[in-house]
Amino acid sequence: MCRGIPKREDALKSHDRPWFEPLVVELEDSALGFAMTLVHDREQAEEIVQEAFANIWAARNTPEGRSEFKRWLYKAILNIARDQGRHRQRWSRLRFWTPAPPNPFDEVERRVDDAPLVDALRVLRPRERAAVHLRYFEDRSFAETATTLGVSENNARVIVHRALGKLRRAMSSAVVTVGGLEA
Repeated sequence: MCRGIPKREDALKSHDRPWFEPLVVELEDSALGFAMTLVHDREQAEEIVQEAFANIWAARNTPEGRSEFKRWLYKAILNIARDQGRHRQRWSRLRFWTPAPPNPFDEVERRVDDAPLVDALRVLRPRERAAVHLRYFEDRSFAETATTLGVSENNARVIVHRALGKLRRAMSSAVVTVGGLEA
């Protein structure tokens, strides 16, 4: 290695980035919530968040500011979730692959009070779930949602609008019965 140019390992020591750990501690819960919205599996969401933080740590241009760091983090989570989804889809096409047993977290999720909403959210594509999560669960502006998703603000509005339409249709088609009677 040339003199004057630090090795990658030297450039990424913890004392060079004292701002990183406090941001991780501050954002880990919201990042996990975002990942859970995308994949509906806690273990997978935790792996995605861990990988996203590792990728951001390894990146040379990681921003130090909280809002820009959070955008990078959410973009990394979204990309990893998409990649894993593509990977799972490819493997699911193989005929020798046997379906996995039901995930216990999915079973718990189905039995919560908002089961129709959870089911309706599963109808949405990952980008639509991400947009709805950012806009309504994290109360982000359309501009912030657009930046995180890597689309224009108008496109973010369209994604959210269409996702809400899908949710309305899915929720209205779910008939809630109580004691055999429609409620």
